[in-house]
Amino acid sequence: MQNNNISGLIIGQNTIYLDKVASTNDYLRELLSNFKPLAEGTAILAEDQYQGKGQRGRLWVSEPGKNLTTSILLKPHFLSVEHQFALSATIAIATVNWLKSKVNQQVTVKWPNDIYVDSRKITGILIENKLKGSKIEASIVGIGVNINQVNFDTAITITSLASLTNRQDYVIKDVAYDLFQYIQQEYQTLFDKGWQYQLNHYNELLFWKGQEKPFFIAGEKKMGVIQKVSIDGKLNVLIDKTLQEFNIKEITHDIT
Repeated sequence: MQNNNISGLIIGQNTIYLDKVASTNDYLRELLSNFKPLAEGTAILAEDQYQGKGQRGRLWVSEPGKNLTTSILLKPHFLSVEHQFALSATIAIATVNWLKSKVNQQVTVKWPNDIYVDSRKITGILIENKLKGSKIEASIVGIGVNINQVNFDTAITITSLASLTNRQDYVIKDVAYDLFQYIQQEYQTLFDKGWQYQLNHYNELLFWKGQEKPFFIAGEKKMGVIQKVSIDGKLNVLIDKTLQEFNIKEITHDIT
C-alpha cells in the first residue's frame, strides 16, 4: 500500500443532523460542490429522507423517524479507479458484520450491495465516487437500514431490525454510531490489506453463491449459478455450463 495515513480518521466524529432532506447523498454532494471544507468521515444523518436513492434509479422509501438513513464522506486516495469496487465491497462487509452482531439469522450481500437477512432485504447501499485522474478524490457512501419500521407497502421480501428482534425501541443515533465503528474497522482493513483481501471476503458473503437460481437476463428467465464478483464489479454466473459476466443493468435476481 502507499504511505497514506488514515489512523486519525474517526467516522461520524463530525455528524450533521437533519430533520428532513430529500437525499442525504445529494445533500452531502451539494456541500462538496460548494467547496465547503469537510473532513473525511463526515456523516449526514437524517430523521426523514423522502427521496432516498437506490440502485438502478430506484427510490429508497423510509418511514420518517423509524430507520437509519445516512451518508458518509470518505477520501480513499490510496485506492485506484480500477479498484473502486473494493470500497463498495468494504462497506458491504462492514454492514454484514454489524448486522451479525444484532441478529442470529444468516446475513449475506446480494450483489452488488444490498444486504439480506435470510431471503429479505434490510439494507441498501449506494456509493457515488468523484474521480480525479486515476484516483478517487471523494466517495459519498449512502446507507439505508430498516430499523424500527415493521410495516412495508412494497413487498414481502423486506425486513427490519425490529421485525427480526421483536423490539421497536432502537435509538437511531446509537445504531448509526455503532455501524460507523464497523465501517471504520473495515475501511482500515482495506487500507492495510488491500483490495484483493476485501474482494475475497466480499465473495464469501455472496447471496445465492454456488446455488442454481433463476435470473432475468435481457427479459428472459434463465437458471444460473453465481461464482463470484470480479474487481470491476461484474457478476460472474455459470449459465448453460458457460461462465458469463454481467454488469448491474444486464441481470437481476428473480426473487419471488
